[in-house]
Amino acid sequence: MRLPVSDLDIGFRLPDGHDDLAILEAGGRGDSRSSGIERALDALCRLAKFSTSTSLSTDRPDPASTRSAWLCLTVTDFEYALLGLRRFLFGDTVRSLIRCTCSERMEMEFSIATLLREAYPSSPRGVIPSPDRPGSYVLPEKQISFRLPTVSDQIEALASPFPYRQLEQRCIERPVESAPPNARAAAIVERAMEAMAPTVSRPIAGVCAACGTGMTLHLHVPSLVLDELRSSSAGVHREIHAIAASYHWHESAILALPQLRRQAYTEAIRNGGTL
Repeated sequence: MRLPVSDLDIGFRLPDGHDDLAILEAGGRGDSRSSGIERALDALCRLAKFSTSTSLSTDRPDPASTRSAWLCLTVTDFEYALLGLRRFLFGDTVRSLIRCTCSERMEMEFSIATLLREAYPSSPRGVIPSPDRPGSYVLPEKQISFRLPTVSDQIEALASPFPYRQLEQRCIERPVESAPPNARAAAIVERAMEAMAPTVSRPIAGVCAACGTGMTLHLHVPSLVLDELRSSSAGVHREIHAIAASYHWHESAILALPQLRRQAYTEAIRNGGTL
């Protein structure tokens, strides 16, 4: 998979027992968006690899060594990668249950491939790369320079009581002698940033089949992917117990099994040894 902003290639691998335990033991549902992003980041560090980096392209990347690389990438690339991992593990179609105001429960679904195409970056007119600040861009007409929000910026901003102001202070740069941008200039910068690094997490519209009322699914990519990873890992302790009790294997050998193979052994044990 190629990330759209950084143009880096990444690949994915199937989780094993060590990954499942790490995902589960990182904690339950986060009490804040920033903590959920941190846990999704940890999972991505374990299961994604950079294909174009010699130091980070091993089959099992070291989470500590890759974390700083992901923190420096844009939020767009981060959420693209998370959805790429989700598609690799569980398929392209995402289905979510949502309840209408008429009390009808409805299943909404969307395609990851379609969502990613709709969120692909574009290059706005009038924006040029900064000649002296790598990674920054300039709107010469407005005398404003900016950089695209990174995962690190997002985590810091979400931990702040004023996240939008925090992002603006971290990402928009102006010469000291220039006046603060007026509302129109600020809007131009925001539109440029959104075009160059679109938000992948977004509302998805649907219609209730029972009453015809418009409905909205508020997609938050890190929460979606983390919830599904936790759900798929939830049986790891029972599976370790079943395999150890039946085959007398050491825990380390069981944890080294890919998740799908471990689940297949457990199913065979439940079926009386028949695959």
